[in-house]
Amino acid sequence: MRHTQAFHLSFAAALVLPVFASAQDPAAAAFTPERVVLAAGNGRTVEADRGLVPVPLVRSEPGSRTIHVEVYRFRRQMGANPATPPVFLLNGGPGFPGLGSSVNDTANIARNVLPFTRFTDLVIVGQRGIGSSPPNTVCAAAPAIPVSEEPTPERRARGMREAAARCRARWEAEGYDLRGFNVIEAAADVNDVRRAFGYDRITVFGTSFGSHWGMAVLRFHPEIVARAVMSGLEGPDHTYDSPGGVLRALQRIADAAAQDARLGPLLPEGGLIEALSALIRAFERTPVDHPIPGSNAHARITADALRGLTRGYTAATSSRAGIRSWPADMLRLIWRDWSGVAPRLAMGARLLGPMQTASFFMLDCGSGITAERHARHAADPAQAIVGDPGQFYDMLCPVWGADLGDAFRQNFPTQIPTLLVHGTWDTSTPYDNALELAPFFENSRFVTVDGGSHGALNEAIAAIPDFAAAVWHFAETGEFRNVPERVTLPPLDWVVPQRPAG
Repeated sequence: MRHTQAFHLSFAAALVLPVFASAQDPAAAAFTPERVVLAAGNGRTVEADRGLVPVPLVRSEPGSRTIHVEVYRFRRQMGANPATPPVFLLNGGPGFPGLGSSVNDTANIARNVLPFTRFTDLVIVGQRGIGSSPPNTVCAAAPAIPVSEEPTPERRARGMREAAARCRARWEAEGYDLRGFNVIEAAADVNDVRRAFGYDRITVFGTSFGSHWGMAVLRFHPEIVARAVMSGLEGPDHTYDSPGGVLRALQRIADAAAQDARLGPLLPEGGLIEALSALIRAFERTPVDHPIPGSNAHARITADALRGLTRGYTAATSSRAGIRSWPADMLRLIWRDWSGVAPRLAMGARLLGPMQTASFFMLDCGSGITAERHARHAADPAQAIVGDPGQFYDMLCPVWGADLGDAFRQNFPTQIPTLLVHGTWDTSTPYDNALELAPFFENSRFVTVDGGSHGALNEAIAAIPDFAAAVWHFAETGEFRNVPERVTLPPLDWVVPQRPAG
């Protein structure tokens, strides 16, 4: 599962916005969106247009119900070349909540909007069925497992499937054909937004699910794409993360931590990954009940519980900020210091996990996984350490009955100029994804970011001015000039744990 947003444009509250003319109507270019002027700090401002573009729910069905996609267009600054294609920013998740109060955050606008508007328009496209792109197909939270019942994996799975079935039934009862919430239709939304604004061609920026979405645009609407920037790559058959890819990313993080003068002496012989593997094997044989201080409750420490912690629990490894604490988290597990994890495990055992939205499930489950790749994952020995990253989908996707088929999941060649950026420490969409996809982008530059997390593109832009300049030059001109094949991020300031006495 991927939960990220390209360039961290974090928007929240839904807005009541003007509706644009239908993108399929020849008069679509005549719409009049709401115009706003936003502060960008230091006396700077940026003009934006915002509104809701109506799109068909299922384009193959005549007379299909209409839904809406929220859009923001940040207008290019004075003096920018009007011939430069606009950047269409496709956020990750799927779970982008839409545009809300953060558009009034001057630092956010200065950091994440002005670099684009210096040379072109920036258009942010909402995700159908999610957040402020109505309908927001929210699912009711799954109720916790009652104290009277044992929180077994089977009980958890049943509760989550029941909650998913209720969500599906609710939105179908409201008259929505859920088949329309898939990434092919979402790619067509991008084309409709392009037409609504009257653009000829666009530049696609996509990270994580945004790259998956962006690849669908490149595949099904190649004539509208001038160039693309993709990071945290999630190809057509990459919705389910590879166990081996996740473990290899963790091994790279562990290797970097071992070079730290303060952490190195604390690490067990053989390294963190080998020690974690030994710990999990031990708990496969002998689980432990650990008391929760101040209560009569206990946390069950099992091999599966430990696997669920291998991507961090103080913070997540989806960012470098979270990766800082990962070695310390793993050391505490190896030292069998359960003080930080026992309360989490006790509470988590009864909670049934996020239900997201109906659109989330239809988008991800629709993209799915090929049988061949699923079999490889099932046989991957890395599951013994990191578990099965696809278990969530295996549990819930059958409820939704969404599958675009293996033809959709095949990689495809493209000549569209594309900048590919991926971090070697990415545990959300593993670096292996990029290695597999790069040969299919036949007119591309593939940049490896050593020490980059799931947000490697942002991290490298922030840390390396020459790289940032090369990215913006490519986005503006389509030229790969000065784009390196590899960049290395600065060392982390690792969190160093204190070993408990005794």
